[in-house]
Amino acid sequence: MPSLELSARFDEKILEEAIQSPAVAMMHLSLEIDRQLRLILAAIGKLGDYVGQSPNQALDLIAIHMNAPIPPEVRDTLNDFWNLRNRVVHGPDSKQRDAMRSVDYGLRILRIVQSIPRPSFIVLRVVPVFSDSTCGVPSHDVSGVILEHRGPNGEIEGPHVHPSRKGYNQGQSVSWEWDRTGEGWGKTWYRDPDSGEIKLAWSQSLEFIGRPLEQI
Repeated sequence: MPSLELSARFDEKILEEAIQSPAVAMMHLSLEIDRQLRLILAAIGKLGDYVGQSPNQALDLIAIHMNAPIPPEVRDTLNDFWNLRNRVVHGPDSKQRDAMRSVDYGLRILRIVQSIPRPSFIVLRVVPVFSDSTCGVPSHDVSGVILEHRGPNGEIEGPHVHPSRKGYNQGQSVSWEWDRTGEGWGKTWYRDPDSGEIKLAWSQSLEFIGRPLEQI
């Protein structure tokens, strides 16, 4: 989604910041790298496993869950960036050359991370759901959020209906998150908003609690 991508002038702004204050530029780069990694983890349902961990551990989670080994040069570049970043941020006498090298590493990492394929989940509709197969008894404690599932390469794997008590807007891209502490819901039905046909929403499901990616 455009709002989740780097702005067209992001590189330029970082370079301008690095000239004025290398430490500020490094902090902005660090935060953006972390944000981009969190967006991927949110899309694959592993964001909760990343709390308080390092970027390399985020890459581990991505590699394991997506069965896609991370090239060694990516990890090397990430380590080089973090080492230089620490020297720039914590060493006031760090050379300007180190600062510009770290900026180059950081921008390179961002481009690599942004290019990693990931699934996406887009809200199509939020519909009423019913506890009977004739859609005569509404379920007042839950709605059905219809999501279009897309695979890492853009292939469509939906739509699917999931129970949720959260409010969503059509077109939102959301994270893949579930409330695993609740009991969930048994067989539930809904009317297809396009055809009017009664369909089974789910046989049994926990609550979907995905967040809009803008909130990650």
